[in-house]
Amino acid sequence: MLFPRLIFVTLFALLLAACNPTPATPAPLPDARDVLSKAAAQVRTSKSLRIKLQLSGAPVYVDTLRAVSFISADGAYLAPDRVRATVVAKILGVAGEVEIVTVGNDQWFKNSILTGGKFTKAVFAPGFNAQTLVTSDTGIEAGLESIRDLKMVGAEKLFNADVYHLYGVASGKDIEALTVGLIRGTLVNCDIYIDQKDSRVVRVVLLQPDTVTEKEPKPTTWLLELYDYDVSIQIEPPVVAAATANGTANAAPPATIAPFGAPQQ
Repeated sequence: MLFPRLIFVTLFALLLAACNPTPATPAPLPDARDVLSKAAAQVRTSKSLRIKLQLSGAPVYVDTLRAVSFISADGAYLAPDRVRATVVAKILGVAGEVEIVTVGNDQWFKNSILTGGKFTKAVFAPGFNAQTLVTSDTGIEAGLESIRDLKMVGAEKLFNADVYHLYGVASGKDIEALTVGLIRGTLVNCDIYIDQKDSRVVRVVLLQPDTVTEKEPKPTTWLLELYDYDVSIQIEPPVVAAATANGTANAAPPATIAPFGAPQQ
């Protein structure tokens, strides 16, 4: 009776093994720096790109009088030299939109308060410049490459896509292109999400822990999303009305409000 019993035990063990196969060994994660460098280069070489930037937590004032605080920006880049964006900001405490168009070094903007709802040719946001933002050696690519102490957090899901999650730290000065020149501070915690399929940056979260105060318990946090790489878009300079006889049609913004990205004291 022992032999049949051994046969039964052996067959039962084989059946259990077949029903519970050994889990496949997960593929090793790639080097974090290699992943980031490849993704950063794709930003610079893209023919077009859409950009969304949102701010939460402690506010960021973009002028010396603390009259203008940034809320969000929704923009597009078209190679080699064009940028269009809608910026939402609080101007003198009133939330409003500023539309910006840049071609080369020429910039136009309009806002219901600052320009009476008409485009005027003047620089409102130096960071919304194609060279500054994308194609220069200080653009988004360089900002991403400047992130140090980089490590691979792991493979995750984001927007129903498989992404690599990277983490590192940086100085605000080195990554200012990621916030169109608005970020300040010496310590920024950086979470970067890169699509595994096409090696493109899809999201960057920048958190500034040194902005926490008793009045502002939540740190300044920037959420940058990059999408629609190489999608066909059009960006044309706006039609600006000719100046009137007394020169009021293209009036510049009030001198008391500095442009976005102007140095603060």
